[in-house]
Amino acid sequence: MKVITYSRVSTPKQDLSLQNQELKKFCDFRNFEVVRHFEDVGSGKKIERNGFQALIELVQSPIEIDALVIHKLDRMGRSIKDLINIVDLLESNQVGLIAISNNLDTTTKEGRLFFYIMSAISEYERELIMERTQLGIENAKANGKVCNRPKLNIDMVSVNMDIISGIPKSVICKKLGISKSTLYNRLKILKNI
Repeated sequence: MKVITYSRVSTPKQDLSLQNQELKKFCDFRNFEVVRHFEDVGSGKKIERNGFQALIELVQSPIEIDALVIHKLDRMGRSIKDLINIVDLLESNQVGLIAISNNLDTTTKEGRLFFYIMSAISEYERELIMERTQLGIENAKANGKVCNRPKLNIDMVSVNMDIISGIPKSVICKKLGISKSTLYNRLKILKNI
């Protein structure tokens, strides 16, 4: 069987080599011919990852590929809708999906059934978690608790001195460990005082 492999981590601090080793071991054990390997460092929420986009282009090309092998489903995407769309795209190009840790293989009819059942359950679970979280926040607010991050203590006098001195706002933000939007919001509050 000719396959392509894909691995992803969310941040540069995480190690891709563990996933890559598992993919290699699995493909060697199953005697799969690995046509190409793709990898990304970035959030699973974003489909516009370079390695993933190159993978999709290869899947849609005339090159013969039987399956895409990944370590876990969440390496490909976080949203159930995205996962289902990806599997549909793979299937429309006669490419199956094999997720090692999830014991999932859509090259079989049982694997496809299992994928759609698992997807529905995962979506249901995610919605329950969101609902419980929202109820918890509403309950806490009703009991007088503050449910947002504590306000950062920023010395705006020294920030203004830095701005007057010509220090770029991006450098100031980096020094303080804050986002540009936080800085701009604080500056806007100062203007209105």
